Amino acid sequence: MASVLLAPFKPLTLRIKVLGTLTATRLTSRNFKGPFNTHGIDIYTPPEDPSSIYIVAVNHLPNPAFYASATRPNPAQIPQARSRLEIFHHKLGSTEATHLRSIWHPLIRTPNDVYFHTLHEIYVTNDHFYRDGVMRLIEDLAYGKTAPTDLIHLKITDPFTQTLKSGGDVDDTAGVVGTLANKGIHNNNGLGHGKTPSEIMIGRHRHRPASPGRSRPAAIQLPCTLDNPSYFADPYVAKTGRDASGYVLASLAQAIAFPNGLDLVMVMLVQPRGDTNSKDKSKDHWTQKVIFQDDGHILRTASTAVLVAIDPDMNKGKKQANLFVTGPLGHGVVVSRIKP
Repeated sequence: MASVLLAPFKPLTLRIKVLGTLTATRLTSRNFKGPFNTHGIDIYTPPEDPSSIYIVAVNHLPNPAFYASATRPNPAQIPQARSRLEIFHHKLGSTEATHLRSIWHPLIRTPNDVYFHTLHEIYVTNDHFYRDGVMRLIEDLAYGKTAPTDLIHLKITDPFTQTLKSGGDVDDTAGVVGTLANKGIHNNNGLGHGKTPSEIMIGRHRHRPASPGRSRPAAIQLPCTLDNPSYFADPYVAKTGRDASGYVLASLAQAIAFPNGLDLVMVMLVQPRGDTNSKDKSKDHWTQKVIFQDDGHILRTASTAVLVAIDPDMNKGKKQANLFVTGPLGHGVVVSRIKP
């Protein structure tokens, strides 16, 4: 089975990167009409069908109710955007991605990232409480409980079929049930698959240390902004005698200056040091090391990174991995071979 890394481009195209060859192929979209202003993206492969890849992506669409009004409405009453999710299916070996259906729910307000848990379950982050105006700017700059964001859990009865309304328009709410999975996180941002299937990683732009009496048992503080985390599961522990598994975190080194033309980027690998569940607060249970840096000339901005291990038998016995890094203002994906 080939491994793939999928990344969205505008207008609607998807590129599939075969990691063994480091070559990319543009996927042709089928059965999709309309604009595609993408943001977060995730993939899911059913265990019973390893050659299938299901793709879910955020699509920031304009709100027809706002722009159809004779007079410009108040955005607080009628939002300018009606963002939704799009589900595609890709078969390994093909050059197509088929659009299956669109998904919308009133709880999807300011979606940033998505997490494909199963074909019938998707998590979505809302990264802002305020959609626009002065308060949105204040929300970005100030930390506090005045603008909490949330994590939404969606259940989809039928992720494969697009239902139509009586007039022929797309019914993107059909069979969609949404509930609040988590709230109170400031600038709830990127999502990532963790060490186990039950572990969901949540990245946030801003963070402050826990106050006395406040428990954050699964929080890791880093000296940079965070966006979309990923987890590297080392498959060659037995061959090399060392486990390099850990959390891969791409970030901006000086986010306060963003965007300034050349945005400094860095990628960190966070690995456990001993028992991470220990209650001994005098010890640091995690190691943090920088595995990639750039001054913005090669890669402008970094929002996500993925490590893919290289078989030591095919690499002269060396324990190495290919690091893939990209960002929202980057012109592509940077690949760097590192020692994890």
